[in-house]
Amino acid sequence: MFTRILIPLDGSLLAERAIPHAMQFAKIFGSNIILLRVLNPISFHENPDAVDPLKWQIRKAEADIYMKGIKDRLCKDLVSDEQVTNNLKNADIDECKPRVEYCILEGKTAENIINYAHSENIDLVVISTHGSSGLSRWNISSVTQKVINLVYLPILLVRSYNQNADEKRSVRYQRILLPIDSSRRAECSLSAGLALARGETRIRSIMRENSTNTKLILAAVIKPPEVPIPEPYPAKIEKLSEQLMQVSRLSVNNYLKEMKERMQVDCESLVIENTSVSSAIQELADKDEGIDLVVLCAHGYTGRATWPYGTVTRNYLEHGTKTVLVIQDLPRSKVMPSAAELACEKSGGL
Repeated sequence: MFTRILIPLDGSLLAERAIPHAMQFAKIFGSNIILLRVLNPISFHENPDAVDPLKWQIRKAEADIYMKGIKDRLCKDLVSDEQVTNNLKNADIDECKPRVEYCILEGKTAENIINYAHSENIDLVVISTHGSSGLSRWNISSVTQKVINLVYLPILLVRSYNQNADEKRSVRYQRILLPIDSSRRAECSLSAGLALARGETRIRSIMRENSTNTKLILAAVIKPPEVPIPEPYPAKIEKLSEQLMQVSRLSVNNYLKEMKERMQVDCESLVIENTSVSSAIQELADKDEGIDLVVLCAHGYTGRATWPYGTVTRNYLEHGTKTVLVIQDLPRSKVMPSAAELACEKSGGL
């Protein structure tokens, strides 16, 4: 499913907090990892003087040393895991090199990340919410926001402000929240959630860990019908509304029961009634401290093809607090360019 995983880095510890998650995905899916560093020259408006060539070469050399160090560290970790899982002896770090590589580019950061992801056939972008600019009052940094808006690929967004002090610790997904809205479109996230649960369970079994199996939590939110008149509603409308809710409860519960039978993994289901789907999902994820990962489809049954994400997924990306995997169901080729993109292309910009 995820053959090639891209991790954008900028030299900061905050950006590196995406690495343990990417490593776990690589172990589950047998993926290759590509580390990407984009060196962005200072803009003319910030510094009208030309970039000093010597300083620039030094900066490139430092970036290369940094990226090579990260690559070697990941190779050692992967080789170590292979020794445990496959009982390898005297494994050499060179055996790992095809699985981890790095690239350094020059130019605008977000644009280069997006272009590289498409030109190199990346299947998953694992990116931290914050990087070298540091933590701020905004949940997502500007570079990350730009990338997730226009990359149109599966995204694993790691909340860098919500991690333990030890960035190098291994990641385990014990409870995976998978909200679905009963639409065929939203079901594209089911295969990812199922593969993650199976992969986690398999790894723990091989490692002989005593922890319980990973559990999938299927959650559906039922909204009361919207009536375009002020409350209190007439008795007739109240009765019709309650009848509709009863039918919805029965239908959704039957749907989730069918999903659980198809999953064939440790699974539980929840039906929540709330006037806001976005709020219900976020409250559920925050209330259950055991949830390690939220898996969403980019769009549900109401999602518009002109936007990269539907309202529910967009809200969780921007306001959620748990690491979230978003499966993009809309290829970039099917999206009409925005007015800003057309103007940029006309002016010769990136």
